[in-house]
Amino acid sequence: MVKRLILLALLCGAAIEAIAAPPPPPAPRDDLPQTMDGYDIGSFYSRYSYWLERQKGQVIDTLMAEVPEMQGYRAFAPIVSYKKFEDYGHYQSGEIRSYCRVIDEWRTDNSDCLFVLRKINVPVAAIAEDSPLGEFMRQSFDPAKLVAGLKANGIAPDADIWRIDGATVFGVLPSPVAVLTANARTERIDSKQCPAMLEELKRLERTNLSYPVDMIAVGDDGPIEAPAPHSVMREDVLRFATATGIVTVTGNQRSVYGVLEPLYAAVDACADQAAKAPSSG
Repeated sequence: MVKRLILLALLCGAAIEAIAAPPPPPAPRDDLPQTMDGYDIGSFYSRYSYWLERQKGQVIDTLMAEVPEMQGYRAFAPIVSYKKFEDYGHYQSGEIRSYCRVIDEWRTDNSDCLFVLRKINVPVAAIAEDSPLGEFMRQSFDPAKLVAGLKANGIAPDADIWRIDGATVFGVLPSPVAVLTANARTERIDSKQCPAMLEELKRLERTNLSYPVDMIAVGDDGPIEAPAPHSVMREDVLRFATATGIVTVTGNQRSVYGVLEPLYAAVDACADQAAKAPSSG
């Protein structure tokens, strides 16, 4: 049951904010040897599933860096952005960016702007044998090639593989980037489709942020709320202008999320409503 819940979370982009402990890794293929030259092949197969999941973050970052163009409009830096992490690593990113109508090479009409939320995840799981990533895992795991690479890197059979960088261990195997990229999912909604997004952005405009300065190890440190075990972790970024320049506030856990939560909720409500609407096709 636990494994099923985690699989559903991975396939859905882990939409829930708290999840159970990670499930047991997939059982090794029937045709794999138990050991090879003293190396425990089953342990490496388990470690491989976790490493594949962690490669999603790099793919998501690459795709998020490709800013979509909109004819007649100029894209500005994101107003809001976020990343979500769970036990397997970084699994989703999102941003809200403004697109304002172009006047000429240098100017835009900031009274004619569209605000666009874009979020990306990779909803395929290594532990799902019938998923593209699960199939890639079975086909790409080559014990002979793996052991040859371990020997070349001086990794002994009794080494603690969980303390060794995954790229050092599995870099000799085929890269999962292509299959992860092909299965990435992008969701997009704009302020024309979702007027509530614009209303929440207007609410945020001129909001005063208040955080006491409490630097770690300087003076008496205040209490810091510990994350729940196996909970979804966040990194939220809010970027805004002041009279003397741009300020970027980055917060983990719920430090900035508390300010942005109503905005996220409004957009999620729009997306849910759009998903329930009957298709015109």
